[in-house]
Amino acid sequence: MDIGLIALFDGQPGNTLADAARTAKHLEENGFSGLWHPDHVVMFEQYAPKYPYSSDGVPQLPPGNGWFDPLFVLAAAATTTTRLRLGTSIIILPERDPLVLAKQVATLDHLCGGRLDLGVGIGWSAEEYAALGIPWERRGARADEYIAAMRRLWQDLPASYEGEFVSFHDVLAWPQPLQRPGPPIIVGGQSPGALRRAARHGDGWISWVLPVEEVGPTTNRLREECAAAGRDPAELRCVYGVPYTTPKELQVYAEAVRQTGGELAVLPWVPGRNLLEVLDEVAEQRDLL
Repeated sequence: MDIGLIALFDGQPGNTLADAARTAKHLEENGFSGLWHPDHVVMFEQYAPKYPYSSDGVPQLPPGNGWFDPLFVLAAAATTTTRLRLGTSIIILPERDPLVLAKQVATLDHLCGGRLDLGVGIGWSAEEYAALGIPWERRGARADEYIAAMRRLWQDLPASYEGEFVSFHDVLAWPQPLQRPGPPIIVGGQSPGALRRAARHGDGWISWVLPVEEVGPTTNRLREECAAAGRDPAELRCVYGVPYTTPKELQVYAEAVRQTGGELAVLPWVPGRNLLEVLDEVAEQRDLL
């Protein structure tokens, strides 16, 4: 089973961009399949209770929390690796200009030798959207258009697209990505809208800290959305982003994911422990999974 890491590099000691490069090299040397990094442009000390991954709707984040831009983290990781897949988990797509992002992604795909996976989602923070001056309403429809527009830029020369949220005509977006027809677009999230978006527009799907008891039901819902979209579920690469605290917990997750035919992306929730030490522990378990 392929196992990758979801990491958070925030600039603190042990979590710098240089540490991201060292961690990526360590992952590759120890047989991991990929490194994923999340995205937030800005964060806040307080939020309205809309966070979808906690029981009370409030993210469990200390004041001032945040991390580097994922594209720069993955660029650092690219300099020390040759085989490791590098992915965003996820870029908050409606917050990014699609023409600018398409150029950045194409550039990074060349830098890493065609190993980039573009994970995208619509986020959960209305506060962040407001700070960026981007409408919170219809963010899902905006994301769908941005996916289509970026693919047009990566595939056509010249490229044109006409939509509600983005419009351009006869533009030359060169150089195009190394991967053809473009880096895989991995849709993140386990909400009904995210599963529907993955089935309709994604090359793959990735969850975020999915509880083990939800692995089977969520997989079934994704397959139903694929059927509704006229797609074979086997076309989608499925990555199960799961929390990790102990080897036993990882074994339980691995067994649940194995039954789906997917792969694991592990987010270490082990406060006070050295990241590389945790990775060594996960690597030891990987051979037993």
